[in-house]
Amino acid sequence: MPLNVCSPMSGPLIEVDFTMNKSKKKKLLIGGGIALVIIILVIVNLTRSSESTVTVSTDKVKEGRLISLVTASGRVQPKTEVQISANVSGEIVSLPVVEGQRVAKGDLLVQLDPRQYDASVRQSQAGYDAALANLRLEEANLAEATLVKDRAQSLFDKGLTSKENYDAAMTRFTTTQASVEAAKSRAQQAKAAVDQARESLGYTTIRSPIDGYVTDLRSEMGEIVMGSLNYQASVIMVVSDLSEIEVEVEVDETDIGQVALDQEVRIELDAMPDTSFKGVVTEIGNSAQVSNLGMQDQVTNFMVTILVADSVPNLKPGMTATCDITTDRRTNALKIPIGAVVLRDEDILRKKDEEAKPESSASLGVSDAVADTDAGGTDDDESDISNRKKTIEGVFVIRDKRAKFVPVATGIADQQDIEITAGLQKDDEIVTGPFRTLRTLEDGDLIKVEESAKKGDKEQS
Repeated sequence: MPLNVCSPMSGPLIEVDFTMNKSKKKKLLIGGGIALVIIILVIVNLTRSSESTVTVSTDKVKEGRLISLVTASGRVQPKTEVQISANVSGEIVSLPVVEGQRVAKGDLLVQLDPRQYDASVRQSQAGYDAALANLRLEEANLAEATLVKDRAQSLFDKGLTSKENYDAAMTRFTTTQASVEAAKSRAQQAKAAVDQARESLGYTTIRSPIDGYVTDLRSEMGEIVMGSLNYQASVIMVVSDLSEIEVEVEVDETDIGQVALDQEVRIELDAMPDTSFKGVVTEIGNSAQVSNLGMQDQVTNFMVTILVADSVPNLKPGMTATCDITTDRRTNALKIPIGAVVLRDEDILRKKDEEAKPESSASLGVSDAVADTDAGGTDDDESDISNRKKTIEGVFVIRDKRAKFVPVATGIADQQDIEITAGLQKDDEIVTGPFRTLRTLEDGDLIKVEESAKKGDKEQS
């Protein structure tokens, strides 16, 4: 019977059932494997999606010109400036110049009242004349005493006069001779008094010592000025040679080491906006100018003198100027924004560098950078260094959508960019901001580039 499972005909039916069971098991295994893969992918995706993504702005390492500048502010002043003051005190009776007037060397600037000093000249001259008259009298007495001495000498030699008369004649000659010497000294003293009185009289007339302009007139007609012979002199006016103009600026102590003589300078004047002039460094001060000494906001500057090389019309002393001193320049430097360079803890970077496999790259390794930093250290410094947190300078480079900290060596810098001498290559994409993000960004962080940065890269390409 066909439905009898025990009949010989039931053998093939049992075989069919066994084949169908093996097929089901195979399908179950394949389905389970696919489900396992799906689960793993889901877990991986969930894990990746749980990792925080940092949004950053980026830029590429560029090659171009780089100029290192030191910026300082100061005031315009003439190279040659003379403060005109009086040597003697007196009233101004003539003031033939006005502020801004051009004067030549020897021109009359100020006339003081000369009457007092003229009287002193006449008085001292009279004393000198009296001293000369007294000298002539003493010389006449000396001539007479000489004759008496000679006569007494002759008579004494012949025994015709006494020793007493001879001694009296010799004494008179000696005293008269001394009187002549004293009279000569008094005459010389009187002559010196005359010279001094005449010199003081000459000081009442003040003339220009240079060719220039009256840049500052501080006194008026009828004013009493103090002289420098007995008091602190009053400055009557200032005469300046405006053919050569300088700018004296204060350079911070952190920048003064970069400044040298003959360096080029770009000068901007507040009174002449949108215009710049050329200059050159001519003098660097050696003495520090310290303000707020001993206070928290103490500032130490050094004076630097810059000669204006261009001819600038209407340039006035006292104008405010800003000077950009060119301390160094590069023509084909690898450069990045200054803000992209950050500091990171050296110990943490060393551990990560040891754990990672060495990669063939042109970048400067962390261990190499640490070695360069430690090179030159002495045993005396080890205790201080060990107690101090060590940092290393570097840049975050984008690799496989992650931030990779790369130590760099830097060179000169301008106001925006800094030179990279080792660690990066041209067109490397680096993280440039935002500033808050760079402060906390760590090596290996997953990053996302801002859309604005992507659009900027497409426009540049």
